[in-house]
Amino acid sequence: MKISYSQVENYCNELHVLAKKMNEILENIESEVLKLQSKEKWSGSSADFYVSKIVPVIKNFDEVFKEIENSILYMASCAEGYQAIDQTIVKEICDNLNISSPNLSTSNIFGGS
Repeated sequence: MKISYSQVENYCNELHVLAKKMNEILENIESEVLKLQSKEKWSGSSADFYVSKIVPVIKNFDEVFKEIENSILYMASCAEGYQAIDQTIVKEICDNLNISSPNLSTSNIFGGS
């Protein structure tokens, strides 16, 4: 299987955007749950049951979101490490052959954010 460093970079950035969207959706759900807890929109045993089921999900998702982000950063750092090794090898080969080294691009994980 062939995958380029720029593809890894793109995948990391796409995963980061998706994780942020998931977090935003959960924040919206949390806002609605807070309204339910204050009995602003809906009250009764069914509302209480819904809140009791969704609150643990909300609390646990923060940890899940951090793990997703950490996994993306790990994948990115591995790719950057391999790319640095490739650059060193290519430079050494080019130096030994007395030819100029090609410019291997460096990554821009998360688009600088």
